[in-house]
Amino acid sequence: MPISRRHLLTRSALAGLAAAGALSGLDARVLARAAKTLYLSARADREGQFFASGFDADGAKLFDLPMPARGHGAAVSPDGQHGIFFGRRPGRFALVVDTASGTVVHTIANAENRNFAGHGLFVKGGRLLLATEIDYEGKRGLIGLYDAADSWRRIGEWQTGGMDPHDLRLLPDGRTLIVANGGILTHPEVQRLKLNLDSMDSSVAFIDLNDGGLIEQRRLPGEFFQLSLRHMAVTADGETVVAMQYEGPSTDLVPLVGLAKPGRAIELLEMPDMAWSTLRNYCGSAAVDAAGRILGVTSPRGGRALFWEAATRRPLQPLDLADGCGLAAAPVPGRFIVSNGLGALVEYDPLNGRTRALDSGFAGARWDNHIFTG
Repeated sequence: MPISRRHLLTRSALAGLAAAGALSGLDARVLARAAKTLYLSARADREGQFFASGFDADGAKLFDLPMPARGHGAAVSPDGQHGIFFGRRPGRFALVVDTASGTVVHTIANAENRNFAGHGLFVKGGRLLLATEIDYEGKRGLIGLYDAADSWRRIGEWQTGGMDPHDLRLLPDGRTLIVANGGILTHPEVQRLKLNLDSMDSSVAFIDLNDGGLIEQRRLPGEFFQLSLRHMAVTADGETVVAMQYEGPSTDLVPLVGLAKPGRAIELLEMPDMAWSTLRNYCGSAAVDAAGRILGVTSPRGGRALFWEAATRRPLQPLDLADGCGLAAAPVPGRFIVSNGLGALVEYDPLNGRTRALDSGFAGARWDNHIFTG
């Protein structure tokens, strides 16, 4: 049976909004967004099979499709018609899903001598799909360009100015891309072995969407060269929160979250040492809430998610969730959807520390690293 992309909020969700006093501040547009919000995430089951999954804001299953290998990131077209699931690095496929029918309508194969790096993004009103890619032999990062109106044909590529490109986002000006170059040299023949930890060169690159030209590039101070900049989200003020992973000695204690913006150095967020130590030098996902005012990161190794008020940098109430990594904005401003590798799917409000379990219907799910929404 075809699945509509417009899903009504359940009575329990509306009751939760009313109880929190939120409905008075929500207009029809916010409720309409909540009614049609679609979430995508890769997952595995107990037998080790991999799936591309879609669910709504209450966790109700919309589709659950087999994947040929483990997935990682995803992208939703602006009209919600298509969801793209990217294979985990070194990715050799991207599945194109029709979200209304819940079917795979196309598989994009990796280009010759190129592999998908796990993330992608729709731009130009959904006409163009961008995907981070790696040229292993050339030791360089790329953005692959795919024409969504022409059977997802690959029509070109842009360089990212570094190695190991991972996440990418579009800034609010609609003209500037930001790409996280993780800076780690790997090769498919040696699986996920990291080959250059003593000479890493991680950065964020700002790229012109019109021609792929490099506008500027920002790196952390030299003492933090082993911080790999990896996952990102953009605030309402145009700042990009960057979640990092540290490849140096496990006994080191380093900041793991930064804020990037064109024309200035990367700002490292301050937290008490104890807060950083709980993350075990690893952040897995980044997201901002629906209003773009609250930012969050997760640490599956530390079993904790941290949140800040973007404008003031004020820390909010953390969430403890074992192996929690997937993170996305809930439809209601101020709230997040969080998943973990043990099957949990919850809505969390870092302003008051309230958690609502979502009955996902994905029995035995082992959620992968990320959740994406339109």
